[in-house]
Amino acid sequence: MADIRIDWPDPEGQEIVEFLFAVAMALRAHFEETATDVGLTVPQAHTLIHLQEPQRMGEVAAHLRCEPSHVTAIADSLERCGFLRREPDPEDRRAKRLLLTHRGQQLRDRLLARLFERAPIISVLDAGQRSELLSLLRTAQSVAGADTRR
Repeated sequence: MADIRIDWPDPEGQEIVEFLFAVAMALRAHFEETATDVGLTVPQAHTLIHLQEPQRMGEVAAHLRCEPSHVTAIADSLERCGFLRREPDPEDRRAKRLLLTHRGQQLRDRLLARLFERAPIISVLDAGQRSELLSLLRTAQSVAGADTRR
């Protein structure tokens, strides 16, 4: 199949977007592989990472951009494995919060260590390049006005 070329008004901008998409895909693949390596599904891994502090189930659903019933299923499986527990929210006893158990915190730590030890892009940059990239990404994020650190 022939490669389709479009003449964009900003070829450099197009190349930046193409590289960012490629980096995003590489990071996603790395995340999926790492989650599988530690015995988690991708939604379970996202949930564990997000539970640095206890969170209401609705907040977890908003973070994962899914229905609360999906978080219930994720929480059920992580709770069965002993990685988290539910407790009443002290501010609203009708709501439940999810919090990591000791085992869950250990797994979260292991997951994060594995994610960052061989992270695509980051692992091949020297300290100066990393600082420069971080500065550029912070600037781009602030201009976009979106919280992409989810």
